[in-house]
Amino acid sequence: MNSFFANFYLDLCKRIRTAVPVIQWIEQDFGQDVFDKWRPNVAFPAVLIDFPSAQYSGEGGLSQFGEVSVSLRLLVSPFSQSYDDAPLEVKKEALQYFEIEQQLVEALHGWTPDGGYCQPMVRSSITSNNRNDIGLRIRNLSFTTAYEEDF
Repeated sequence: MNSFFANFYLDLCKRIRTAVPVIQWIEQDFGQDVFDKWRPNVAFPAVLIDFPSAQYSGEGGLSQFGEVSVSLRLLVSPFSQSYDDAPLEVKKEALQYFEIEQQLVEALHGWTPDGGYCQPMVRSSITSNNRNDIGLRIRNLSFTTAYEEDF
């Protein structure tokens, strides 16, 4: 494949699968959290990948430098309670998604695919976007990377 995005997606999936084996589903983000009224068509925990934007600048001739945004959505189906009076072990179980999130960050921040065809990934933000109507905890992890492309 000649596409940066196709190759990067495949390498990113491989990295996540290897470094964070607790992840049960990795796929492109097609809005799977809204496919079904009751549950998305994924196994949990899931990571959905997208490249929401890329900015390009000229490097001379036909060469371009691309700065790429990488979006990972971590979908977790909560299975425990985290209210203040809950037993500590119950709360720890409820907060496991933070541990999975941290594993993703540690696996990807500073990572570059074999072959070094892009700059190391850098975490830029983390936000929440919960689907309480169907009982999902969703954490949005944003990273950036960059690459040079010659034509």
